[in-house]
Amino acid sequence: MRLDDALRDARAAHRPSLVLYLLVDRARRARVSGIARAARDGGAAAIELGFPFSEPIADGPELAAAHARSLAHGTGWPDLLDTLRVVSRILPTAVMTYANPLVRRGLDRAIDEISGAGATGLIVPDLSLEESPPYRAAARAHAVCLVLLAAPGISTERLSRIARASRGFLYLVGHYGTTGGAARGATVDLRPSVAEAHAAAPQLPVLIGFGVRDAISARRTLATGADGVVVGSAFERCINRTATTSSVARFVRSIAAARAST
Repeated sequence: MRLDDALRDARAAHRPSLVLYLLVDRARRARVSGIARAARDGGAAAIELGFPFSEPIADGPELAAAHARSLAHGTGWPDLLDTLRVVSRILPTAVMTYANPLVRRGLDRAIDEISGAGATGLIVPDLSLEESPPYRAAARAHAVCLVLLAAPGISTERLSRIARASRGFLYLVGHYGTTGGAARGATVDLRPSVAEAHAAAPQLPVLIGFGVRDAISARRTLATGADGVVVGSAFERCINRTATTSSVARFVRSIAAARAST
């Protein structure tokens, strides 16, 4: 199933979506299938596959360290495509990468390749709305949804423009700063932003990421009216601390249970 279809179907069924971020790493190639199946069995709606980058400015300490490890293991573009071919057969899959690797590879070529490997979504955290038209055109040409990010506290007018330009879902950043933020990030009231995004693009799911790490923070985040949550740093930590797929499934299920109870 495609990313956009999966999230839209979940929203129509009043079922919040859980999207998990998984960084591509050559060293855990043998675990990828098991991790993806555990995520699916635990109730995840989709997976974001992260491509390692030397300057992951949006990522906090947990994911920044994961990027460094992955690069030290020699992970490259072919590893992303190989991982995509595995994961996209199990769950709808988006690629998250910074703009530099896409430009270096060639924007149209890169998006064509990830589409051919099974990706139906693309997230570029350092891409602004003003710089997005070439990316949006290339993504559209290869049937990939370009998901745009919106920061907390931006104007209603800008948020509306971003929501109308985004495809698949709108990625609403849950707090100021980087991923894996502490509980203080939850002090940002995102309810007005969620409502404004829904008003601007009524059919587009709104998911919140950054700072969602357990059942409690997921429940609190979904109380804003969001259609789902994205979990990254906490999922990376879970994968690093356990060697069993059953433990991964339990972690995912704990958050899935929280979203089901909202």
